[in-house]
Amino acid sequence: MKPSIEAKLWNAGQSKEPYHKEIWYEIIDALLEDFQKLIKQDFEREPEINLDINSPFFGQWLKMKILEKSILSTAWSAVIGGNMVGSEKGDDMFYVSLTLFMFDVTSQKRLCLSTGESILEFVFEKHLNGHGYWRSLGWLKDGNYEWQNVAWEDFKWE
Repeated sequence: MKPSIEAKLWNAGQSKEPYHKEIWYEIIDALLEDFQKLIKQDFEREPEINLDINSPFFGQWLKMKILEKSILSTAWSAVIGGNMVGSEKGDDMFYVSLTLFMFDVTSQKRLCLSTGESILEFVFEKHLNGHGYWRSLGWLKDGNYEWQNVAWEDFKWE
């Protein structure tokens, strides 16, 4: 990510004037470019971005491009989101996460672990050197049941 865009991300919500939507689109594009480099897979983005420049808040749905359907194929969809959260230091900071859902292509059923973990979670964090990076938190339980109804049918797979 370009340092100028990354600086805007880390400073989001700190100024009196909100960023214009074009700046937010630039930030989201850069975050998703970095995520694509991490996972080394192409994906499609839903055209609609849920954006509130005053809060600030954003959210956008993604889905992988299914290249080949076989009995062992899996597919994923995800939602990237960013918003202001309180920090341990008592000040607010902008937080970005990506929640990913896995599906079996043949049965079109959502995959989860036998222990109940049903989402793969990633966060974009600021490293000690000041640069951001994507970090996987691994499989997690949907503690608030926020994502329990996400299903294959919610996405237009090719």
